[in-house]
Amino acid sequence: MAVIDQHLRIPELQRLGMSAALLQLAAGQCLHEAFRGFCLGPPFYNYHGARAPEGPTLVPLWDHGSRVCALRESEGGLEFIEFSIEDPAGFERLAGTEQGFWATRFDFLYECDLADEALRSAAARVGFRFLDRYLRSREAAEEQLSSFGAHRVWLRELVAGIDRDAAAPA
Repeated sequence: MAVIDQHLRIPELQRLGMSAALLQLAAGQCLHEAFRGFCLGPPFYNYHGARAPEGPTLVPLWDHGSRVCALRESEGGLEFIEFSIEDPAGFERLAGTEQGFWATRFDFLYECDLADEALRSAAARVGFRFLDRYLRSREAAEEQLSSFGAHRVWLRELVAGIDRDAAAPA
């Protein structure tokens, strides 16, 4: 369990190429009300005795309830993960790029019934370029997303495509 020292957290996120918006949210600056209480640092648990998943050094972004969103650099590249402080070994890989990570966060906001106008405003604040793609895919798949498992498979496929497109040279 290697967690980066708290005072090195923001410089490490900068080194890993995270956007100014993600850095601001991780530091506790609320860029849009949609992110309050859900995507807002600084993280608490990993700096107050909670365990973290085994593996590469973890850079916690923020906590949401007993769950932690974090970033780490592995041999395969960047990895955004989420885990419960009660079961850190059961972490979930969310995305390999910041744009893919935002897709997972906007999926949560969509599930919270955030209005399209608020989704668009929040996406603009963090530079999420794939909101229209997300919304079109969500609408097309809506009838197939009746179970947690089906929703999870759909979201993973969507995020994988966004990761590929976001990582491709311009």
